[in-house]
Amino acid sequence: MRFYLILLPIIFILSLFQGAFLLPNLVLLLVLLMAVTRPPKQVVWLAFWSGLLLDLAKGNALGFSSFLFLAFSLVLFFYRRRFDATHPLFLSGFVFLVAVAYNRIFFLDWQWQQALVLALLAFLLRPLAPPSAGLKL
Repeated sequence: MRFYLILLPIIFILSLFQGAFLLPNLVLLLVLLMAVTRPPKQVVWLAFWSGLLLDLAKGNALGFSSFLFLAFSLVLFFYRRRFDATHPLFLSGFVFLVAVAYNRIFFLDWQWQQALVLALLAFLLRPLAPPSAGLKL
């Protein structure tokens, strides 16, 4: 429960900033970082609510970001069983590909520069993501 009490205000603030003036999708980065370190049940709730908050802040179709966040988290869960998803290079490459796909779906443009910024942030922020004590792979 403490996990949600800490992350939901952070997601709310990031969603407001994302809707107002930020270009790189930091909410997507947060969801993917948590998908690597947290149990799937927590990440599913996090992806759903963060997508809804992001859609409300940006004025997009309600639930579309939630669907994409859940789909990207599911893909990461499948790869996490086979590869070391906590490795910074794997995580950065995955974040880059997911950010390019997200921008292509939402904005009909590749916007690889923003994806590169998110990949670099994932590489730098991965050591700061808290490990989960009861993570089952």
